Amino acid sequence: IFFRERIGPVLLQMAPNTRLATILLSCMVLPATAENVFTNGLIYLPIYLGIASLANVFLTLRAWQTWAKGQHAESTCLVTLMLSNAAWCVPCFVQCVGTAIQGEFWGGDIGCDVMGFYSAFATYSSQMATVLMALVTHQLVFSSAGPWNHLALLAAGAFGASALLALLPLVGVGSFVKYEGFCYIDYHNTAHCAVWLLVMVPCVLAVLYYYGAVYKFSALPPKVTQGLVLFWVVFLCGWVLGLPLIFLGLSGSAYPKGLNLTSAVLGHGMNLVNPILYGVFWHDWFVSNKSTYIVVQPDDDRGEASA
Repeated sequence: IFFRERIGPVLLQMAPNTRLATILLSCMVLPATAENVFTNGLIYLPIYLGIASLANVFLTLRAWQTWAKGQHAESTCLVTLMLSNAAWCVPCFVQCVGTAIQGEFWGGDIGCDVMGFYSAFATYSSQMATVLMALVTHQLVFSSAGPWNHLALLAAGAFGASALLALLPLVGVGSFVKYEGFCYIDYHNTAHCAVWLLVMVPCVLAVLYYYGAVYKFSALPPKVTQGLVLFWVVFLCGWVLGLPLIFLGLSGSAYPKGLNLTSAVLGHGMNLVNPILYGVFWHDWFVSNKSTYIVVQPDDDRGEASA
């Protein structure tokens, strides 16, 4: 009754894009209600991860539509972002379903190493993929998108580097550690923390630079420029709790209860938020209504011409 009389009318009054974003973002309360991912989160987290996985199917559709419109560079970046999201939410969905069925962590020590690897890989690659999205946005606004095959090489390099960095704990550089039910890098290990910071900090600053330049120097409508700044704020929020975790870990201090889980929820939140930000709003601004917001550049076949 409450939904029909109060929530339903509010949703119906929203614009379609806003309504979709609101519904999908509301799914983030599912894992946030769990005290431990693998105790009373046994049901919540698989549901959330399933929704996040479906959201990336939607992002794949957007990438295909973008390619079909001849915007190959933009499509390449959307696919890169989708793959980095799926690298975390899809295997974690499978592992969490197994855990829910078994009633305890699924996979033992090997399962922890597997989770640690794909979580670290997705962390690094997602951050780099967001930089790629910011780069192509900057190019679209101030010149034209670069050749799609060049961007694809950058994406391949990002995935390769992310895989190598995520492998470090499996080849003797420390080990993955279980926090509040999930496995990730060891915040007490200096090498792990240094790698995490060397990826996260430059990526956050690069996205700020590209979107800040669009905000300050472009003639785009305020809803686009301010929206891109909000993209950066969301990006920062997704990873910022890694900083206090690293500080506390290296100093040997105790973690406040729930800090690791909150950080994990925010990081996983990017798997759901990115398809919304880039599959709905960014796609509307720079693909569906590109000619409305920016000068259309003849970039359709540069990838093929320079291949």
